Amino acid sequence: MADMDFVERVAALYLLWKAEKLRRFWVHQILQRRTQLGQFHRLLQELHLDDGRFQRYFRLSRSQFDELLSRISERISLQDTNYKHSMPPAERLSICLWRYASFSL
Repeated sequence: MADMDFVERVAALYLLWKAEKLRRFWVHQILQRRTQLGQFHRLLQELHLDDGRFQRYFRLSRSQFDELLSRISERISLQDTNYKHSMPPAERLSICLWRYASFSL
C-alpha cells in the first residue's frame, strides 16, 4: 500500500509540474518582446526623427498625426484584460493610416 501512495503522489506532482510548465509559456517569447522589437515601436520612433519619411509613410505630417490622435484616442482605445494588453491608440491609428495610405496610391 505504501508503494501505491508514493506512486500516486509522484503522479500528482508530475501532473502539477506539467500544468505549471504549460501555463508558464502562454505567450511566446517573441511576442513578449514585441514592445521592444516590434515594427510599430521601432519604426515610429525612427519616423518621428525624419519629417519627410513620416510624411511619405503616413501621408500626414507629424503635427497632423498628433492632432488626429488627440481627437480620436479616447474613441479607439481599448481596455487591457487579464489575457492580453490592448494596443495603444497611437499604434491603432498608425496601422489604419498605413493601410489606407498603401491602398490609395
